[in-house]
Amino acid sequence: MSVFGRQGIRLRLGLLYLSIFAVGLSVFCAVLFQYFQRTQIQAFDTTLYNFAVDISTNLEMDFVGRLFVVNSNVSEAGKLFPFHLGGSFLEIRDSMGKVLLHSRSLKEATLPLDGATLARVINEKAVFQTIRADSLGVESTSPDLRLLTYFTHHKDWKEPLILQVAVPLDLPHQEQRDLLLFFMMGIPAFLLVAGVAGVWMSRRALRPVHDMTLKAAGITGVGSLKERIPVPVPPDEIRELALTFNGLLERLEKAFASQDRFVANASHQLRTPLTILKGELDLMRKANPTEAELRATMDSAGVEINRLIQLVQDLLLLARLEAGRDSIVLKPVRIDEVLMRVVARIQKLSAAKKVQITTHFASEKAGEELDVEIQGDEDLLDSMIENFIENAVKYSPPDSVVEVSMKTFPHWIEIGVKDNGPGIPEELRQKIFERFTRAQPSHIVPGSGLGLSIASEIARLHGVKIDLNGSKGGTVVRLTFSRAT
Repeated sequence: MSVFGRQGIRLRLGLLYLSIFAVGLSVFCAVLFQYFQRTQIQAFDTTLYNFAVDISTNLEMDFVGRLFVVNSNVSEAGKLFPFHLGGSFLEIRDSMGKVLLHSRSLKEATLPLDGATLARVINEKAVFQTIRADSLGVESTSPDLRLLTYFTHHKDWKEPLILQVAVPLDLPHQEQRDLLLFFMMGIPAFLLVAGVAGVWMSRRALRPVHDMTLKAAGITGVGSLKERIPVPVPPDEIRELALTFNGLLERLEKAFASQDRFVANASHQLRTPLTILKGELDLMRKANPTEAELRATMDSAGVEINRLIQLVQDLLLLARLEAGRDSIVLKPVRIDEVLMRVVARIQKLSAAKKVQITTHFASEKAGEELDVEIQGDEDLLDSMIENFIENAVKYSPPDSVVEVSMKTFPHWIEIGVKDNGPGIPEELRQKIFERFTRAQPSHIVPGSGLGLSIASEIARLHGVKIDLNGSKGGTVVRLTFSRAT
């Protein structure tokens, strides 16, 4: 892990923002400096051009045919042009390049004028160049000179004239140095302030996260799951995080409460058959039990062992279902075959209670073959349907009928189970699917109280919708299956 990656999130955010800001500010300053240089030299060239025009309009010819400038600044050294830095240079040539007027500051040197520049100035009228003072062999306050070659005319001179003015670039260079110095001093100072402000702002922005961390660290046991993380007022991502965390705490609280109830109920359900088994074994240890007593004791012990086996199987199945959808393998299943197999298996129980099971299959379009294939785990679907039909038989009075039906529709399949039992009170219709919840005590209707909970979990994993309606005239359960896609 890099050094940056080992820092705290607040410092990393501050450094990240500072780096982005530094790069952006540096690019902006570089572009600004380039723009300043361009506009500065344009303004300098404009001033130089205007003064060259003034010089050309002030040209006069003496009685021997020599040119001179009427401007008093021209005749005095160091005051040739209106630039506050001295050391400027002037030459006037004819169209063939012959020097007609030469400023004193040039001494023996001449301003450069080659053929290419001469051709350009004839076409463009004015050509700007930057030259080195040391290439002329003259002394100057700046190593660089700005040279203007200007094409002009004079009323008393029959041929065109070429005016050359060269001035030192002291002022532009000094302004550029001042701007660079400002950037070199201002940018670090600004970045320092921005960095401190960025760290402060990131710390302030992440303070709710810090408070959430402290609050979460204080939740150390099951008893403190009732506490909640403070939710910030602004509708931002931190508020969403706090709400999500509180939702997680609420689900954990419900899960632990459900687990506590499950453990308590499971221990109670296991304790009852184990107590009975212990009593039966104690009875067998007494002296000279009769054969009838032994047979009755063994039958009772067998019933309790079967009850324990069923309870353990149900608990293991619930543990598997709680693992989620990844714990099952979905394959094409014909639900009508599963339904008929379950009905055939429960016939023995219904016959013992003198309860008749009737089946009725119907298609949306009469005369068409049933299309009842879905995606699911056949064993789990078998267990789910068996729970509902077996409950209907258990709670039905003798000499009654349990109606099992199946209807097919274009996008779903519906299975209905209707009994003539006592029904389910409205206040129990939602709780009936909770573990160990029973409509009637186990000594009236045998069972562990896990069947409908298991059926509900299987339905959830398969996307099956359960509708439960119960009244004094019986209970109707409708299971809606989505078709295989």
